[in-house]
Amino acid sequence: MISLNCITIAGVVGVRRFWMAVLIVFCYVFVFPMSARADAGPKPSLKVIVKNPPDREYYLDLLVDYDGEHLYENTKREDVGHPEMYDVLKNYKENGWRPALVTGTKVPLFGSLVGTRNGNVMVHDFSYVGIPDRFKIIIVTKDNDIIVSENAVERKAFRSTAYFDCSTKKLSQDSVALAYITQFVATCLATLIIEGLVLILFRFDTKQNWKPFLMINVFTQLMLTASVFKAMYTSGIIMGLLTYIPLELLIITIEATLFARHLVQHSKRRRIAFAITANVISFALSVMAMFHY
Repeated sequence: MISLNCITIAGVVGVRRFWMAVLIVFCYVFVFPMSARADAGPKPSLKVIVKNPPDREYYLDLLVDYDGEHLYENTKREDVGHPEMYDVLKNYKENGWRPALVTGTKVPLFGSLVGTRNGNVMVHDFSYVGIPDRFKIIIVTKDNDIIVSENAVERKAFRSTAYFDCSTKKLSQDSVALAYITQFVATCLATLIIEGLVLILFRFDTKQNWKPFLMINVFTQLMLTASVFKAMYTSGIIMGLLTYIPLELLIITIEATLFARHLVQHSKRRRIAFAITANVISFALSVMAMFHY
């Protein structure tokens, strides 16, 4: 069935132009190679950005407020450079809160007590399935000062970023609305570029067709952002992909119908062939990009 569709589209637009469009996908594969590995499925992550960090060495950990048996020991005393700072963290327990890396988690948590400097801030990365849904921040400095965030936050995204200001002891996260807007702008621009190139390959005059091309793509990108990015943002790449596949089939149908009606030049068969080709290429590149997100 796929082969027959490819032959039909190639017959409409010309073999050379069809394979030039397909070549875009393969070029992307070589630019962004995907390596196979064990445990390759996407895992949650958390980036903690520390503003106004201490001017001396310190350790940072996530505070969790749950207890459990058979906890995973994520960081050992013999593996750190300052055992005395480790001991301060290990012994901390206030109102049920305890450090996750040094006291353990129900499932593995990857991370380091030491961050990396990026300009005026320090960045701490945590990953894997042990990332807590609710957490606070604790910092222990080399002279054993303890800084704890005044508030806890609920992790909103599969890949989250949190900000901890040492001067105010406030912990915050990115705005979900801002994340949606940023994602829409990025994906919409990418789609317009990719499908615009396909439009040219199909020899449609952009001056005559830019308005329906723009309006139809903005409409379908709003649908995608509202559904796919929400699933990906809150539940990860796999859920985003499971949402994306059936929605893309619907979008192909919608765009084929609208482009056949509103594009000028050429036959309806050619307009439909453009819609199918553009969406297949855009979908393939989007899926590849999702796994590099």
